[in-house]
Amino acid sequence: MEAAQRISVAFSVLAGLLLASCAGPVAQPVAVPESPITTPPIGAEAPPPPEPIALIPPPAPVAADQPRSDPFISCSGQATLGGAIVCKANPGATISLGGAPTAIAGADGVALIGLSRFEAPQVKISVRPIDSAYEASTTVDILPRTDTVAKLTMECNKIAAQTPEEKRRVEVSWVKKDNALKTFAQPLAPIGFIKPADGPYSSPFGATRTYTPKTNDCEPSTSVHNGQDIAIPTGTEIHAPMAGTVILADPDLYYEGGCVFLDVGYGLVSVTMHMSRIDVKPGDTVAQGQLLGLSGSTGRVTGPHLHWAFKYRNVHSADRGTDIWLDPTLLLGLKSPLN
Repeated sequence: MEAAQRISVAFSVLAGLLLASCAGPVAQPVAVPESPITTPPIGAEAPPPPEPIALIPPPAPVAADQPRSDPFISCSGQATLGGAIVCKANPGATISLGGAPTAIAGADGVALIGLSRFEAPQVKISVRPIDSAYEASTTVDILPRTDTVAKLTMECNKIAAQTPEEKRRVEVSWVKKDNALKTFAQPLAPIGFIKPADGPYSSPFGATRTYTPKTNDCEPSTSVHNGQDIAIPTGTEIHAPMAGTVILADPDLYYEGGCVFLDVGYGLVSVTMHMSRIDVKPGDTVAQGQLLGLSGSTGRVTGPHLHWAFKYRNVHSADRGTDIWLDPTLLLGLKSPLN
C-alpha cells in the first residue's frame, strides 16, 4: 500500500512538466491542473527511449584563431513578465540573466532570453565572450502582467489520472517528452513568429485555476495555464510558427493528445497540442508556415481547440526543471536585430 501511495503522489504532480491538457468548450478551453516536477516518475518498467534522430548540433563556439573583440551587448524590444527579449552580443558569448548563465549568442551574435512570470521589475543581462576575463552588461525594465483567476468543477479523470492504466500512460508520455527536451537544435531562420492557426484566442496564458471535483473520489487541484488556447474546430490546419526542427511528434500523449514539439533554436520549443492529425516526424526540418497537421480534441479535453505553448530551456543546464513557459502572444512581437 505504501508503494502504491508513493506512485499515486508522484503521478499527481507529473502533469506540470508539459501543460497537461485544456478542457472546456471551444470558446472556453480549460487547462488540466499540473505541478512542475524535476525528477523522473516512479512506477513500473520504463518505456524504451525513442529512436535517435539526427539534429543540427548546438551553437559552436567561436574558433580560437578568430580575432577577439571587447564585450558588448544590446537588447531590443519591450520586456514583459512571461515574455522574452532579444539581445545582440559577441558571437558565441555566454549570456547571463541576473548573474546566472542562461543563453549562448549564436554565430550572428543573436540570443533570446526568456523571462519567467516572477522576474524582478528590473534585471541585469550580461555577456562574457569566449576566453575573456571581462564582461559587459545592460539593465532591462520588465513590465508587469495581470493574469486571471477562475474556479471550475470537473470530473476526477479530467483533473488527474485516476486508474493504474491512466497513471502508466502518464509515465510513458512523461518519458517521451523528457527525452525530446534533452535535444537542442540550432536556429534555421532569424527570430520571427506567426500564429500557428487562424482563430480567436480563448483561455490565456498565465491564468490560475482551481479545479473542484464533482465527486469525493479525488482532491481539488490548482494550476497555472502555461499556454495560449486558440478556439478552432477539429480539422483546422496547424502551421509552424517559425522554421525549426521537429523533436517530438506523437499522436497520443496522455494529456496533450496529438502533439508536436518544434525546436526553433535559441533554446526555444514551440508546442502544439490536441491535434487530430500529425504530418511531421522527429528529425524533420520545417519552414515557417509549413503544415504540421490538423487541430482536434485529443488528450484530456472536452472540446476541440489548439493549445499553443513555448518552452524556454537554459542551454547551460542539464536540469530541465529550470525550464520555463513563455506567453506565445508576447513572442509574436519579437524580431531579430537587423545588424
